[in-house]
Amino acid sequence: MIKSDVYLDASSIVSQLDKRIYGQFIEHLGRCIYGGIWVGERSSIPNLRGFRLDVLEAVKAIKPTVVRWPGGNFVSQYNWLDGVGPRESRPKRFDLAWGQVEPNEFGTDEFVEWARLVGAEPYIVVNAGNGTPEEAAAWVEYCNSTKDTYYANLRRKYGHPEPYNVRLWGIGNELYGRWQVGFCRDAEECGWRTVQFADHMRRVDPTIKLVAVGVDYDPEWNIDMIRIAGDYIDYLSIHTYIFADRQGKRYEDLVAWPIRIEENLKSIYNVVQQTKRKYNIKRDIRIAFDEWNVWYPEAQPPYLEQITSVKDAVFTALVLNALQRLSKIVPIATFAQTVNVLPLMLTKDDRILLTPQYLVFRLYSETREGDVVATYVASPTYRSEELDMLVPYIDASAVRVDNKMYLYIVNRHPEEEAEIHLHIKGLEPSTIIHRYVAGSSIDDKNTFEEPNRVRIEERVPQTREVLTIPPHSANLLIIS
Repeated sequence: MIKSDVYLDASSIVSQLDKRIYGQFIEHLGRCIYGGIWVGERSSIPNLRGFRLDVLEAVKAIKPTVVRWPGGNFVSQYNWLDGVGPRESRPKRFDLAWGQVEPNEFGTDEFVEWARLVGAEPYIVVNAGNGTPEEAAAWVEYCNSTKDTYYANLRRKYGHPEPYNVRLWGIGNELYGRWQVGFCRDAEECGWRTVQFADHMRRVDPTIKLVAVGVDYDPEWNIDMIRIAGDYIDYLSIHTYIFADRQGKRYEDLVAWPIRIEENLKSIYNVVQQTKRKYNIKRDIRIAFDEWNVWYPEAQPPYLEQITSVKDAVFTALVLNALQRLSKIVPIATFAQTVNVLPLMLTKDDRILLTPQYLVFRLYSETREGDVVATYVASPTYRSEELDMLVPYIDASAVRVDNKMYLYIVNRHPEEEAEIHLHIKGLEPSTIIHRYVAGSSIDDKNTFEEPNRVRIEERVPQTREVLTIPPHSANLLIIS
């Protein structure tokens, strides 16, 4: 058994928790939308107005605060007008991004309705690949305008008299990459393209918030984007995938990566701030970490399906801990993706499978507000060979809500339990509820044959000062 000390100061506030860090991302890719989110009203699979009911209920249970749509690579060739109006009249299109047929049964109206059904804020990304600023501005008008104008009246004609008031909009997706339809030659081109889109969109609705394309590995790109478009944007989008089995990645290296992710997000934010100062840009610009996950070789196009295990749940909890700590500078994060594509959950016929990663999101759904408080961990360490760094076995983050503390502790150790000595300043514990996800090994996973092999379990701590947590586990301690 390893021994660690966790120190909390309930009166020392790091930042207010931004609930939007618990977001989700859905794309027209594989079976994410069709068969995952949407089955249609005539389907034999239970549904609510065409929305697959088991997925709807499972997503509601993790309380996503924001949902990003429709892509992803898909959006860089998407014409939003194909996805509105009577569904039987919508055109089928060849999807240039993924090489599939897009039936356009699920469009703007369906997305906004689904997002509201699961309790999330809609976050729409516009086509800045082969689309135009005029198309993007028309989309904002369709969603948000109350005026007697063409696209606002089109929304009314299609049965939606009240505006959707979509506040969060992304301008393009990964336009730095040649895999993207309409990619940019460099950040200079992307920056000026972003300015044009932002100018058109804000003329329709000056209150919207805009997310521009950033890169997680190229500070020069980010500098140019802020230098050129900094007066027009509110967030810089960052995507990070950890390709989990490349070069035989060890478990110990996989669960070390969240440290590097946290460091990198801080570094990108610092570059943004330095660039703002250099070019006298006054606008507040923060980070939207709007695609993140692990990615295994089995997840191949066109479906990108994989079934993740306990080790990926540990990784996910570590990233969520980091996002809590970074909530002030990274206020938006969306997990890629919710269903069937690199998924939290998979569907098969009329069945649904919830992964250990999904169960971690269930643990973190316990709190959506409060203050992130100062947390310090004294833990034994190991060395990650891939990242060449010392990694603590124990990681912790805490959120205070009134007289309750939500303490999230992750034990990276693959085999040993951890004895946690709690030191809490500013709050006298009277009761502690301990819930966790661990399974029996790092490779334990749920399958359609054994859907509950890994589950959320609960323990009653013997004392309020010393707790034992399982190996390879994500833990929530609710301290009242």
